[in-house]
Amino acid sequence: MKQLIFSLLALLVFQNFACFTPEPPRKDISAGNSNDTPRKKVDSVTSIENNNKKMDSTNKFTDLNKDAFRLHYDAIVIDTHNDILMPVFLQGADLNKNNPGTQSDIVKWRRGGLDVQMFSIYVPERYKSNHFSYVMKLIEKLEENQAENPETFVLCTNYDQLISGINSGKFCGLMGAEGGNMIEGSMENLETLYSRGVRYLGLTWNTSNAIGTSARDETERGKRGGLTEFGKQVVARMNELGMLIDVSHLGETAFWEAAELSNSPIIASHSNVYNLAPHYRNLSDEQIKAIAKSGGYIGINFFYKFLDPSGNSPAIKNIQNSYKSGIRKFEGDYIDDPVGFNEKRYEYLTENKIEGGTPIDILIDHIDYIVKLVGADYVGLGSDFDGSIVTANELYDATCYPIITKKLVERGYTEQDIRKILGGNFLRVFKQVCK
Repeated sequence: MKQLIFSLLALLVFQNFACFTPEPPRKDISAGNSNDTPRKKVDSVTSIENNNKKMDSTNKFTDLNKDAFRLHYDAIVIDTHNDILMPVFLQGADLNKNNPGTQSDIVKWRRGGLDVQMFSIYVPERYKSNHFSYVMKLIEKLEENQAENPETFVLCTNYDQLISGINSGKFCGLMGAEGGNMIEGSMENLETLYSRGVRYLGLTWNTSNAIGTSARDETERGKRGGLTEFGKQVVARMNELGMLIDVSHLGETAFWEAAELSNSPIIASHSNVYNLAPHYRNLSDEQIKAIAKSGGYIGINFFYKFLDPSGNSPAIKNIQNSYKSGIRKFEGDYIDDPVGFNEKRYEYLTENKIEGGTPIDILIDHIDYIVKLVGADYVGLGSDFDGSIVTANELYDATCYPIITKKLVERGYTEQDIRKILGGNFLRVFKQVCK
């Protein structure tokens, strides 16, 4: 009897001790099983709901150098631009499988710690007509995916839905339209996009349209004109609806008109810093300041051309192939341990660094530049994965987001600022505009 009592007492002591022994955050990294996905986002969400300033008082990790990857999987991670729907719709890729020919899919997002993906609703340039009909089919694809995978995937249209989805462990999808040509000059079509769940509209793509002049047309083809009268009406109606105005791809004249007209924050879902990479798709210092002044957001694009003026596509591809070949040898050993895998992968990348190409450090330079110019509250991630792009060396696919967090730690960023950059900044804007 005494032996039984001592055994019970020992068990109680062990359980009490275990309550004070933090376990590394665990997240389901498969696409099909959400039962083990932890409800690990509540603290971050509560901080954001109360005010980003309150995040300054919530440090969960005392040694970021050691716990960078645990921080990543604990944080809310959001990507504000991705073109995966093109290979899904046009080439038959499966959003829910680990596709060898895509940079992203739900399996890769899970392994990379992503919680929320803003899907780009985009019409390929080869389609010369019926744009609105085409985007309706894209939206239907995502709606079908939700219907077929209700336990693991949810499309969200407002902040409360998004928070609920994150905390239920589901992968959350948002929709953003790229290129105002798709509304075909119709305000009714704009309103239909909104009613179907689209929450931002990029006013132009590379080509100008009935809304306004694109950055490419203004810079390379000498077109001027800014926003049309219809474009100004579109900006006003988007404000009324609660739809984010996306100025990526927009010509500078039209940019300043949209910034002046909008009474809501404006965003650049996938753009970088012109002073570091002078490409027409990037933002000048004054544009960055204007976006920050509006309370907006800039998602850093992973495309090497927008990061690095000296970038070389063949060199990057060779480096990425070499990295992937080496990492493939051990990644299967860590299938249920994303933190351990990222520690091993980072060790491998560090010990087998290949010179040349466009290293991820250049992407961090773009984040640094914006933070030093306007503060840490206005920048995030807008990868442009699967948009026919070649990404920075170490960002070969969507499993690689944790490397960004590790690099931010090495640059001396605080836990609060890292959480903002990974997702908190976009959440703030989304909550304000898309209620």
